[in-house]
Amino acid sequence: MTENTSPNDPKEWQKLASDFQHKGDRAAAILGAVYLESYLGQLIAGFLVKDKAEVAILLGEEYPLGSFSARIKAAYCMGLISANEYKDLNLILAIRNIFANDVDVATFADDGIREKCFMLKIPRELLLPGETRTPRRLFVFASTILTQHLALRAANAANERRTVPDEFMLIDTGD
Repeated sequence: MTENTSPNDPKEWQKLASDFQHKGDRAAAILGAVYLESYLGQLIAGFLVKDKAEVAILLGEEYPLGSFSARIKAAYCMGLISANEYKDLNLILAIRNIFANDVDVATFADDGIREKCFMLKIPRELLLPGETRTPRRLFVFASTILTQHLALRAANAANERRTVPDEFMLIDTGD
């Protein structure tokens, strides 16, 4: 999904679902994290003051809010995501990092990954009893739901956008 894509565009969500279906486990884990990192950036940018240049620097790759981890923490501390979303995003980050950094991990069925997938709270709360709960399905479900939530919040973030305060001025009291 792109920066200018409407979060209500069904074609974009179909593309995301298709991307997940046609990728291996490692690629799916990285893809899910990339979408989430992007939408966290859009959510934060929409909330911050309307100064594109400064916000772009702040969110730039080599800058304070350029990493997935920093964006998760910032969004939580600014009150832009819930405690459960914060926990699930950190689990997704950990899963992504294992896939990205450990060549011996190949699937969602690997012990450390499987364990983290079953800790994801959003799928536990939203999947119906009896629905298939494989580690990959839990990860994809959580990533997709979180991506949709972040996209919708990003689209509405301007309603709560911060503003730069007026310049400080001394008031002459006549004393």
